[in-house]
Amino acid sequence: MESCYTISESFNFVPTNANFQLHNHSDYEMLLFLEGDARYIVEDNIYSLEPGDLILIRKHEFHRIYHNSSSPYKRVVLMVSPLFFQENACAEYEAQFLTVPAGTGHKITADTVRSSGLYDAFLRYKKYSEDYKLPFDIPVLKSIITEILYLINQVSHFSSSDFTTNPVKSIILYLNGNYTGEITLDALQEKFFISKYHLCREFRKATGLTVHEYVRRKRLTKVHELRSQGLRIGDAAVEAGFRDYSSFYRAFRKEYGTPPKKDLA
Repeated sequence: MESCYTISESFNFVPTNANFQLHNHSDYEMLLFLEGDARYIVEDNIYSLEPGDLILIRKHEFHRIYHNSSSPYKRVVLMVSPLFFQENACAEYEAQFLTVPAGTGHKITADTVRSSGLYDAFLRYKKYSEDYKLPFDIPVLKSIITEILYLINQVSHFSSSDFTTNPVKSIILYLNGNYTGEITLDALQEKFFISKYHLCREFRKATGLTVHEYVRRKRLTKVHELRSQGLRIGDAAVEAGFRDYSSFYRAFRKEYGTPPKKDLA
């Protein structure tokens, strides 16, 4: 049986932002930042990073790291499926991922990571797994993952977004609430009193995507969510903001390279 979690340590000697695009997924992600000069974007929030900070990303939240310079980048990434909580009888530890209001509760500072025991738990996993070489299903390793999730669930204070006045934050917040409707650069320019050329440049700089690409991904993610609730593909596509099935089909093929029925059947 496939493991319900993965964990690894990665290092990029000369990171480039082109290799770290905005994306989302259906698992929970915990990123322990170890080294670098970067900030992290989760939906409409932007967080500066210090070594030892822990970033939490919930299901379907768009996120990416943005490197301020080419300083070496090192991190540990833990991915946990929602099934992990069921299969390991720790459903209550999922609360931190389910009950925190959307768009909040992403950054745990290095001081809290250390004082809570989280940092030590990550170190023990590395030690007992022989630098992540042993299989994920070894009981002692699964128990450490369970401990990490328990400790995260005990955290009561999260850092606020660092850049509350950044124009891109306001635009992303607006798009997140209105992506199912018609979105044009002219309308955004008028609403936010910003040149659409400047808007496009700053938006792409922050997210790695154009406004059109961002909206397309939000709509496709919504289609996946609606399909999981039992809605037919065509109805889900329209509800997510696509004009018709044909426009949805073209967007899906462009994004994933496969016909939608193959992935959404």
